[in-house]
Amino acid sequence: MTRNLRLLWTTLVVAALVSGGCKRTTVAVYDVPKEAVSPSTPTAAITPSGQNAPKGRIQWTKPEAWTELAPTAFRKGNYIAEGSDGKKAEISVSSFPGNVGGVLANVNRWRGQAGLSPITENQLEQSLSQVSVQGQVGQLVDIQPESSDPSAVYIVAAIFLYGGESWFFKMTGPQEIVSGQIAAFEELVNSLRFLDSEPEPKASPSKPTDGKLAFDVPSGWTESKGSSMRLASFEIVKDGFPTADFSITSFPGEAGGLSANVNRWRQQVGLQKWSDAQVKSEQKAVKSDSFTFAFFDLKPVTDAEKAAIKERILAAILTSDDRSWFFKLRGDVFLLDTQLKKFRKVLTTTRFESPSENSDR
Repeated sequence: MTRNLRLLWTTLVVAALVSGGCKRTTVAVYDVPKEAVSPSTPTAAITPSGQNAPKGRIQWTKPEAWTELAPTAFRKGNYIAEGSDGKKAEISVSSFPGNVGGVLANVNRWRGQAGLSPITENQLEQSLSQVSVQGQVGQLVDIQPESSDPSAVYIVAAIFLYGGESWFFKMTGPQEIVSGQIAAFEELVNSLRFLDSEPEPKASPSKPTDGKLAFDVPSGWTESKGSSMRLASFEIVKDGFPTADFSITSFPGEAGGLSANVNRWRQQVGLQKWSDAQVKSEQKAVKSDSFTFAFFDLKPVTDAEKAAIKERILAAILTSDDRSWFFKLRGDVFLLDTQLKKFRKVLTTTRFESPSENSDR
């Protein structure tokens, strides 16, 4: 095992050193190794402007404010973001074959770098959120320091498994610097281009979900920042209750399937998983003019659940045109009693507006 690992790292170092001699530009393009390549296949190179880009490559755009550094043995992208007092955050891009131990192992490794103790699989979700870029789903990692010290280490990262490799986009540094660079980091992630997944351009008939997602915002709902993966984000503030959170996200295909998503939400508020049969029996249909949503009210029901669980989730799933949209409202059990009709109203007024319809508003 040790000998195999040494051979793997030696191969990676040699490959990185060879690529390090190339002149680097603002847009970085890298090849993702194929599982099998003919010995006669030429090495792919950056395609001149105006030609079709070869398949199997990832590219991204460096945020303007960051300074690019020379690559290192393991960094395909190497940048710094500097604060006004000279303190710096480091941003790196690296990739390795396979899953490199999995998400939990990497998160705990980064937590160790930040001086934090490791977490369990059950605690992992608090540090993660999903992000979808060009149809590729990845994980956003947010490792905030437990100290209010501005110099405490703060780490944010994005992980994508693509082409048989794990790609890591990571920013680390004093929290006073990293906090101010979150928007730039999201800009980097949103600029990713997975060229293998780009379809050939062709005309296609219009779909019910073409256009911009829109709905009527209920009274008392205030738009909130949310995260980069959200299409919409609102909060409901009412005296005597914790703030409730509403979000809309979207992913290709079924994004894991109905039961997996419903049970993930149930676990978030401390409820036990349902069987597939229970998920099906509890599913309710809510219809708008154009769509039918699978609606779920995930709340404590038994006396034991009511004594232990104070939160509730209203959730709805729209599946159309090989894509899923997730509408989710999470908050206090009794607060959501007052928001149930408003949540359903969001669903019944959901539509996809064409640019001409948007300009009329």
